[in-house]
Amino acid sequence: MATTSVDALFSPDFLARLESLALAARQLVKGAQRAQRRAVQHGASVEFAEYRPFTEGDDWRYIDWNAFARWRQLVLKLFIEEEDWHVHILYDNSASMDWGAPPHPPKYDYARQVAAGLTFLGLANLDRVALIPLQSNAGKPWKPARGKEKFLLMLRVLAAQPVAAEPGTMEENVRRWLSTGPRRGLVVVLSDLFGADLGDAMRALDRLRYARQEVAVIQMTDPGEAEAGDPGEYDMEDCETHTTAPILNDRQAARDYAKRFRDYQEAIGRYCRQNQIALIQTDTRQPVPDLLLRTLRHGGFVE
Repeated sequence: MATTSVDALFSPDFLARLESLALAARQLVKGAQRAQRRAVQHGASVEFAEYRPFTEGDDWRYIDWNAFARWRQLVLKLFIEEEDWHVHILYDNSASMDWGAPPHPPKYDYARQVAAGLTFLGLANLDRVALIPLQSNAGKPWKPARGKEKFLLMLRVLAAQPVAAEPGTMEENVRRWLSTGPRRGLVVVLSDLFGADLGDAMRALDRLRYARQEVAVIQMTDPGEAEAGDPGEYDMEDCETHTTAPILNDRQAARDYAKRFRDYQEAIGRYCRQNQIALIQTDTRQPVPDLLLRTLRHGGFVE
């Protein structure tokens, strides 16, 4: 898929509806309060928290010499300071996302609109928001930024990101991103979760959990993907690897396909419940602003 213009991907009506969600987001997006969260650090800040004993390797500049004069013990001052909440939006730009049948948008356009909405809500809540294409070889990530004035630039970044031409596993792409040392925060994965095999997506999410990130997932599919389609003989091409294989889509094959699709969706749901990963499963029939409102009102990865 070629790059898309900002106007084509993000209509004025879509942007106006994002504005209407901003006030709700200030109170309801999980982690919005974390833009105001406070953490104990050593260093200069406005509010003293506590002391702890000085140990080898600590910064001697934060020794409290007045306390040493009283107690004859070297101690460090710890302070409470504001900690920025980082929101990392990992959006899937693999070839499987370049799929959709009118009147519904391709999954990749849908994912980028969701990413834009989450970016707007995050910036409105003074969080630091990063945009990361899951297949990083197809484009550069947008590093964490803060402030609503960055929103138009982020829209341009999203519109310019193409679908990846080369295949790759979700697990490896997540591993590569984690190797850059991102700050801990909320990682929102926007994907159809169709990986290299049935376990690829769950292994990728495992890596995020083991990195102690807070993880949320919006899984988006096209309505037509739940069924095998018209009966007949076909040469099927894998959109990721471009390999082909002949298939016969008869009634039994169609039933088997539908069952495998349902089983996979249920497996994703079980995995997320067992590992306390917030999950929303949707398809591209649901308008993006409605999906964002659903996350605000009914759970998902927000309260």
